[in-house]
Amino acid sequence: EYATVRFSGIVPPVAGCWLGVEWDNPERGKHDGSHEGTVYFKCRHPTGGSFIRPNKVNFGIDFLTAVKNRYVLEDGPEEDGKEQVVIIGSRPVETIGFDSVVKQQSQLSKLQDISLRNCAVSCAGEKGGIAKACPNIRKVDLSKNLLSSWDEVIHIADQLRHLEDLNLRCSAVPLRALSSRSCTSSLMTLSFQKGIRVYSNASVTTESF
Repeated sequence: EYATVRFSGIVPPVAGCWLGVEWDNPERGKHDGSHEGTVYFKCRHPTGGSFIRPNKVNFGIDFLTAVKNRYVLEDGPEEDGKEQVVIIGSRPVETIGFDSVVKQQSQLSKLQDISLRNCAVSCAGEKGGIAKACPNIRKVDLSKNLLSSWDEVIHIADQLRHLEDLNLRCSAVPLRALSSRSCTSSLMTLSFQKGIRVYSNASVTTESF
């Protein structure tokens, strides 16, 4: 389930670090952000909050990892460890899994219309990685992900030079921060509808209160 992180720190008398989260589904929570008379954060619903351990939270993955997870076909067992000899310059070089690397690169470079809806994308990742791997993408569905700032959206969009359509529905990216700098020159359609506030995808855990 999805939640927004509102607090991080110690919650006496319980030892260790805790995250105070406000659940998108208030029925998932247990309180309003207070514990034993102390208010640690505020919730819109009296039972929308919980304290959970940081290691029980999924803070998401980068854009390119999500693309690979969804669109790169894995080789079968018979391909694992396959050796090949290729020529680099004038010298033969023995490689392992060379076919697999070439196949992955080919698959990604052909992508034009992709959907990463609900794939826990939270950041752009390594600088230049998207542009190198996916140069032909024109349409991206990033709805219901973990992106929470325009900086990360821009870092993704700036690497997609042919991007025409970007879907950010059900996103926590603040609409008030939108500016002309937030769009690439090729972008024609930006879909944005305030919906689920998503910052972290917190796993259900018994170690919470």
